[in-house]
Amino acid sequence: MTQDSSAPVVRFAAHADLMVTEGGAIGRELERMQARLGEVLDPLLAEATKGMQDRLATMIASRLEEVAQSEGFREAISEAAREITLRASVVEAMDRSGYRSALYALAANHHGFLTTEMARSVGVPAVEVRKLAARGGMSNVARGLYRVEGIDGGDHAPFAEAVLRVGQEAHLVGESVLALHDLAFVNPRRIKVGTPRRVRRELPAHIELVHTRTDPADLTEYYGIGSLTVAAAIRDSIGAVMPERLTESVERATEEGLVRRRDASALLAEIAAAE
Repeated sequence: MTQDSSAPVVRFAAHADLMVTEGGAIGRELERMQARLGEVLDPLLAEATKGMQDRLATMIASRLEEVAQSEGFREAISEAAREITLRASVVEAMDRSGYRSALYALAANHHGFLTTEMARSVGVPAVEVRKLAARGGMSNVARGLYRVEGIDGGDHAPFAEAVLRVGQEAHLVGESVLALHDLAFVNPRRIKVGTPRRVRRELPAHIELVHTRTDPADLTEYYGIGSLTVAAAIRDSIGAVMPERLTESVERATEEGLVRRRDASALLAEIAAAE
């Protein structure tokens, strides 16, 4: 009897066809199961995700509220707004009538003073500042520092000039910060300006230079003038100003929002301990 050698091949081909057929059926069934699972699970996942989002949003909102109420955040927003307003007014002035008006707008926001660095930051080259000064309307009071005529800098002008004369990173310290805010009834004959830099330029006798390394957290700006915070200035003045006056300055500064209430108690304790 002759064995048919093609039979195993036929059986293999039939088996392969069957596997393909069954595979297709299984694949279609899996797709139906997946679709059904999607119908059941998608709403559950969406609800769970929404719950997580709501909880996360609540946590973020709470944290943002804490940040927004912090003194540092308010100061940063205030300074950013002031800077945006200043730049907008300078750019508008430049568009309307050129460099001179731009510099006037710049000086008006700095108690009548401007520096070549300020001018450069708004697109006015230092050489143009010098040219305009030579034509009149501005006087050169120190290297790179000019005063624009016709702008009343008010009572804060001497403080602004002192800080600008010293240069970058300069800031009011000690009693001069208190005098800026009319606190503690101090009226120092010399304006104390702190800086971490070496200053080679000659300064007028009414400016007292203090070399200091100040914690950035204790630095701020008041009226556009670099300064120690009032709290840091009060602490800096212990031993130099009468305790009674410092105590009163803490109370007034707290009422005016210059010192946080949680910091006032610590300051009063430090003043009392130094007596």
